[in-house]
Amino acid sequence: MHFCIQWHDWFYQETGAPLDSAGAAARRRRPRDRRRPPPAPPTPSTPQRISTEQLAEALRPHLLSPKRMWAMGYPLEIDSTSSKAVVYINPPPRPRPLQLTTWDVNAPEFVPGGSQSDSGRGSLGSTPRSDSDEEADAVEHLCVRCDKMFRMTREGEYLVEETCSYHWGRVCGSDSRYTCCNMPLGSKGCSAARFHVWSGTRPGMNGPLEGYVRARSPRGGVYALDAEMCYTTAGLELASIAVIAADGRLVYKSLVKPSSPVVDHNTRFSGIRPRDLARATKTLRDVQNDILGFVGNDTILIGHALDNDLRALKLLHSAVVDTCALYPHSRGFPLRRSLRALSEELLGRSVQRGSAGHSPLEDARAAMDLVLLKVHEERASRARLSNQLPILQPYDPLVSSA
Repeated sequence: MHFCIQWHDWFYQETGAPLDSAGAAARRRRPRDRRRPPPAPPTPSTPQRISTEQLAEALRPHLLSPKRMWAMGYPLEIDSTSSKAVVYINPPPRPRPLQLTTWDVNAPEFVPGGSQSDSGRGSLGSTPRSDSDEEADAVEHLCVRCDKMFRMTREGEYLVEETCSYHWGRVCGSDSRYTCCNMPLGSKGCSAARFHVWSGTRPGMNGPLEGYVRARSPRGGVYALDAEMCYTTAGLELASIAVIAADGRLVYKSLVKPSSPVVDHNTRFSGIRPRDLARATKTLRDVQNDILGFVGNDTILIGHALDNDLRALKLLHSAVVDTCALYPHSRGFPLRRSLRALSEELLGRSVQRGSAGHSPLEDARAAMDLVLLKVHEERASRARLSNQLPILQPYDPLVSSA
């Protein structure tokens, strides 16, 4: 009996667990939780960096052809001597409710023999404009949030101020529900804004578009960039940009002051707030000059849906790698996988999750890492293939006849 007591005391002294009969009984009475623990989130990964020269060589097969760039909505130059561009925009892949549009036969576009580019002001001179003149000179836009038509003057003024009721989420699932509120397609919007907004382009041919620039001399290098935009009276305009190098270091970052009045800062997605643009000093022209200081005509630019960024930046460039094309949607073009879904699935990284909006620096690094991941996968695949092939020896008749 004395030995048992000594062994009992020695065991609890070694394990550091004090003798507590009441606690032990409570633990014995506690039901065991047989539920499986939730799966741990995937560990964020950063692909191994390689030299810029190696990366540039590995990416040459993935450069978009001019035909593919045209189909994806990239700006292309009209000729090498001008600063004008043309853009072809595919119709949006998401379902849109039918709109009842009334056509004004007195609009300038419908006057027989009239020019579509005629604004209707040439014959007016200094005569004061009437309300009917303003109506005839109005431009009709499709709101990219609620899919309703609205009208603005060519100077960017709203003819009617109407609240925009919209869903900010995507339509997903077999039952076509919005991700923002889980309501079915066609339901009343769960968010409201003061004005309707448009993107600055329309489905089909757009152009000629002014103010585009391009690099004229080679500089080499590989960079990933991401831009954030806000809605102005002229459509989407550049508000923030970040550029990183192949080794992940930040090369350029800047806020940009839009040239037209801001209608909506698009904070949920852009992360831009009024106070940010209040301290922005650079214009689009300033940013273009800065970018062309290190981007040449042979520099490879990487991005996710890079066509949107180059249109906002008004940059013509032909050496581009787009992660939308590198990791295509299972249902094919023009559907695109989101950067958030690709980062979570392939990198185990969560991006674009906060309510503060997107970070151009975070998105640029995610795009660069997705490209590096593809390059490493292709290298590993080639290495496995070379190891599986038998080593063929040259035919030697003397050895064979022996």
